[in-house]
Amino acid sequence: MAERLCTTSESKAAVAGGGDRLSALPEDVIRLVLSFLPSEEAVQTCLLATRWRNLWKSVPSLRIYSCCYGTDDFIDSLLRYRDRDAPLHECEILVEADCSDELHRNAERWLRYVVSLKVRVLRFDMLNHADGFPLSAGPLVSEHLTRLDLFRVGSKDLPLDVSGCQSLEELEIRQSAVDIGSVGTRFPKSLRLLRIRDVNFLPKDTRSSISAPGLLTLELVDCLGKTPFLSMPSLVTALIGVGHDCGRSYYCNACGGVSCPECYGIDVCVLLKGLSSAMNLELMGLSSMIFRREIKWCPTFSNLKTLLLGDWFMTANFSGLVCFLRHSPVLEMLQLRLSIFSKEIETSQVYKPKKQFLVSKHLKAVEIICCEGVGKIDQILNVLAYHGVKPELISIEREPSIGCFSCNTT
Repeated sequence: MAERLCTTSESKAAVAGGGDRLSALPEDVIRLVLSFLPSEEAVQTCLLATRWRNLWKSVPSLRIYSCCYGTDDFIDSLLRYRDRDAPLHECEILVEADCSDELHRNAERWLRYVVSLKVRVLRFDMLNHADGFPLSAGPLVSEHLTRLDLFRVGSKDLPLDVSGCQSLEELEIRQSAVDIGSVGTRFPKSLRLLRIRDVNFLPKDTRSSISAPGLLTLELVDCLGKTPFLSMPSLVTALIGVGHDCGRSYYCNACGGVSCPECYGIDVCVLLKGLSSAMNLELMGLSSMIFRREIKWCPTFSNLKTLLLGDWFMTANFSGLVCFLRHSPVLEMLQLRLSIFSKEIETSQVYKPKKQFLVSKHLKAVEIICCEGVGKIDQILNVLAYHGVKPELISIEREPSIGCFSCNTT
């Protein structure tokens, strides 16, 4: 027999009888539900019933939002009355205000406190603060922290040092100024994922280094300052996007100017050597000098199986493409992405290399993805054919020209 639907009168009777499904849940489940709310709303649930009076004190996640006068007092009270013995899995601190000295002191105090509670996942975002919130490394030292996200922060007074976070597995830094120090920054061996986007590397007059011995995944996109030397022997996957504002500004000291000491005063491999152990690699950029310069010292990518190259590979008579074809002995998948800006790159009509070689015998597919109206496809096919790529391995996909790969980074 079909189950009878509850009538409106019966529903009203159930509510009148005092029953509600949410209160019937175990307290741990209720705390989990509250953890998805902003902390100010989670605290307000103490007015629902006697059972709810203290549940907010042991919620496993804090979501703190400082946006106007009076909220700082609430945040201080929230942290003061929270149960210190209750485990804290995640904390999100979003600050939307001017960077006053008082706010600076409050924010660092909040960070120290949540770190003292052994928080595992911490996200700090100084909303609408273009210059970067001046943050020292002191509040971030924790052996319990596993993930750290920093947005719109700066470390101008003290180098950002997370080497004391021996359990840290994921680190993301965006729209920030990061002082990696004159002697470089060494990340803990536990770090597996590093995302750095829209970051200004400091000091400006020093090319430093980043060492991450246990790192598996790297994203380095749209950064200012001198590109640091990379030491990442365990690297598996990397996305490198050089350039910003659709490739029309010069970043990472790779402008290519003949008189630029940053481009022509270096006789060592800055970037590619640190990526040479990767299995999956994406190198995006429009005519990026830093890639073209480093081709002269191109290392062997002995583990590389999947490779994606942006417009820059077409410059200097396809030297970037040829270099990777030659130095990737186990390459299986090659993808070439041509944005609408690739039409501006000058290429030679005749490909006459000094030495001939054949591509990896493991190569299974070559994908050419380009915008409609982009030429030079025949030239690319000639280069591939010259080095032994069979036509049946090549596929070409054309995208609409409007907005096609507008910034050339994923």
